[in-house]
Amino acid sequence: MASLNRPARLSVIDETGEKRTLAGGPGAYAAFGDGDRLIFLGLGPDPAEAVALADGRPAAYVECPAFAAAMGTTWTKAIPDAWPRLDPAELAPLRAGAARFYLYRQNTRLFPSFWGPLWARVQLALLPRPESAPQSPTVLLFRDPAGMLEPQLARSLARLGRPVAAIPATDSAQAVAAVLGREKPALALCVNGTGLDDDGLVAELLRAAGVPLVLWFVDNPFHVLGRFRSRFWQWATLCVTDDSFLAPLWALGAGNAIHLPLAASDHFSGASPTPGLSDRAVFVGRSAFAGRDAFFADCRIPEALAGQARDMAEAGKRPDFFWWADHLGLGALWPGKSARQAGCGAETAGLAQRAAVLTAVGEDAPLTVYGDPGWRELLPPGTDVRPPVDYYGALPGLYAGAGVSVNVTSLLLPRGLTQRHFDVWAAGGCLITDATPGLTLFPAKLTAPIRYASPPAAGRLAADLLANPNRRKDLTAAWQEHITAGHRYEDRLAALLASLSVD
Repeated sequence: MASLNRPARLSVIDETGEKRTLAGGPGAYAAFGDGDRLIFLGLGPDPAEAVALADGRPAAYVECPAFAAAMGTTWTKAIPDAWPRLDPAELAPLRAGAARFYLYRQNTRLFPSFWGPLWARVQLALLPRPESAPQSPTVLLFRDPAGMLEPQLARSLARLGRPVAAIPATDSAQAVAAVLGREKPALALCVNGTGLDDDGLVAELLRAAGVPLVLWFVDNPFHVLGRFRSRFWQWATLCVTDDSFLAPLWALGAGNAIHLPLAASDHFSGASPTPGLSDRAVFVGRSAFAGRDAFFADCRIPEALAGQARDMAEAGKRPDFFWWADHLGLGALWPGKSARQAGCGAETAGLAQRAAVLTAVGEDAPLTVYGDPGWRELLPPGTDVRPPVDYYGALPGLYAGAGVSVNVTSLLLPRGLTQRHFDVWAAGGCLITDATPGLTLFPAKLTAPIRYASPPAAGRLAADLLANPNRRKDLTAAWQEHITAGHRYEDRLAALLASLSVD
């Protein structure tokens, strides 16, 4: 083992099996609390540095057994004999002002399952809150300024009699603590992990306060889980819009994962049709999700496999996320970010599928694409490509005014649906869609007339519906009635609250 005089060179195998270099020096510790008693939450790689911080004062410490075992006997001998090692349970009765704490900063990243609950317990104890915080109907809603669904969720929760406390994506721990200092919310809800730190500390703070945490994955859950080192998600309630992820999540230890599909956003109801589109097929969407290249920067896909998947997608087959995970031999999809390899393959094949469908539709019907300039390189010259539109702005009118709207479900979601499956009908429009298995959410009599099996079939279906306005009108009426009856976000949230037995 390296000398204790060179702590920066020491390393340890963390909770996820990764080798991590340990930092040293006074800056390696975070201090909080202002009591007279001195307690170290981990001593770090060199106990002499903790002794220096104590500056002659008596102290006690808590240590992670795995960390202590990795440090060895020399490390143990450097701990003052007069410093008692506390059992974590001894921190439970501490209240504000009881102690001054020094946390070795890397602890919550190295061994989050051990340190996360302790950190949360101490932070909660230090809050100026009553002995028993009053229960409230409030829902903590983590908010990303660019989040598409959060405004709709806030409105739906308010209609269900649930006041919403918005938690910003940045500095979320401070915002959560401020709420916990005055009340005990009924629920905390975040979309795609927004506002939750990689080490799970915000989640542990909620758990210590007895507030249920719900993660609603509207995208591929393994793309989100890959950044978490903590296992907090195994005790949280996980909601997936694609039920094909349930079994893999259960296999990895998720204790409560349920299917909660997308739904119609209420601002699409009663949309005023945008003129000039009634004889056209319309597609609204980007050629790549924001930050795609950076997200997949370290991914390398075998060219032969990419070619095979591209041919499958262009023929109407589905080389989806799990197809890629299987053919790449990825094994476990957590911990770590190996799932991104499968995601990169599925996204690449999905782009080929979208381009093939739009090309085929454009050959058989007038086509307008609203999206980023990347479409100009992917679609035939002369395709009508227009700038993107805002979800809460012009989009409802486009759906209402289009002759038909085109959907191509992402291969990142093997049994998924998109917002188009709900919003187009709510707006009074007409949709055609690929044959995603997720369509089983709806009656077959509704899906059969709007489903295509291949890119050429998409072109024929679009042309046929554009030529039959009365048929489109009947489909829209039937679909709109079905969506309104049970596929609104209020319906989803009411079902979620009921499943959690939240009064």
